[in-house]
Amino acid sequence: MARKLCGESAYPAALLAVAGHGLPSSRSFPAAPLPSSSWEALLSGAESNRVLGLLRSAVDGGMLPVTAEQRTQVRTAHRLALLRVLSLERHLVSVTSLLADAGVETRVLKGSAYARLDYPDPALRTFIDLDLLFRPGDIERAVSVLGGGGFSRTLAEPRPGFDRRFDKGTTLRGKGFDIDLHRTFVLGPWGFRVRLDALWAGGETFTIGDHELTALSAPHRFLHACYHAALGDWPLRLGSLRDVAELHPADEPGLIALATEWDVQAVVAAAVADSTRLLGLPVRGELREWAAAHVPTRREERWLGLHTRATKTFAAQAVATLPVLGLRDKAAYLRALMLPDKRYTAGRHTSALSRWSFGVREALRGRVR
Repeated sequence: MARKLCGESAYPAALLAVAGHGLPSSRSFPAAPLPSSSWEALLSGAESNRVLGLLRSAVDGGMLPVTAEQRTQVRTAHRLALLRVLSLERHLVSVTSLLADAGVETRVLKGSAYARLDYPDPALRTFIDLDLLFRPGDIERAVSVLGGGGFSRTLAEPRPGFDRRFDKGTTLRGKGFDIDLHRTFVLGPWGFRVRLDALWAGGETFTIGDHELTALSAPHRFLHACYHAALGDWPLRLGSLRDVAELHPADEPGLIALATEWDVQAVVAAAVADSTRLLGLPVRGELREWAAAHVPTRREERWLGLHTRATKTFAAQAVATLPVLGLRDKAAYLRALMLPDKRYTAGRHTSALSRWSFGVREALRGRVR
């Protein structure tokens, strides 16, 4: 069993219409206000799929009929989401300033970058944490600087240097929010196909208040959006699929060429095809037609399948990374996973045997057959 398609049945029909709202979508809204149970599922789904802004837009624009109570509920939920966004943006400014003062360069991923650079109205794109990209050699310094600012790791490194050499990154927890520190886009073999140096060759700036921040360039933002949509949550998060649609490149042949250069056509094609299918968009234009026709190799199908199932595990993704590593890296990688530091295992496993047994079970549970 390789990559699994996420079906329409994973979502309420009205939620699919909300996710495609404002685009040339074939999804239709209900003709009358939803009954209470259906409305609660829609509101909950909009929140978990990060499309509350689109839900409010559909309600306020008259596309989705609602009762007076439902209108109040969606406005309240969206207002609360925006208050969190504003709080996170204040933290984003302070965190990136702290890092810059310490000589650590960052790129803002997703969140504010997408909302302010790629969406017609930033209020449409809500988020619940911060994501920052770092050069691999700066990860340890960033953790140290942020540690001095009151943040702490949610999980220790398996061994020193693992973050900068092998992992997607690490997560730090502050007071009421997390910061994901990224080295690359995703854990596993697809993460090693990201051209890390290329991500730092350019960028696009945006402002929060009078503070200037830097995001990835538009083509690299789109590639990251595809990674996050195709290899992120399961079932696929509709907000991530909407990101793919909103960031759709003007230079479609150039984007296909970039995906080919990185050898990540399968990820881009999967994200574009899923976004097109689930948001009800027409298969029109070179990129969407290319995505619909693309056939991944069997190995690419297996790699995609590591992320597209309810039983996916980090252990299976970690095991799949081994074949793409060189001999020296492979030895260091195995040593870190098989003989990690005590700080990494503290509170998680009672012995080396229990850790090994757990790892084997997780790898088998998440493997692609």
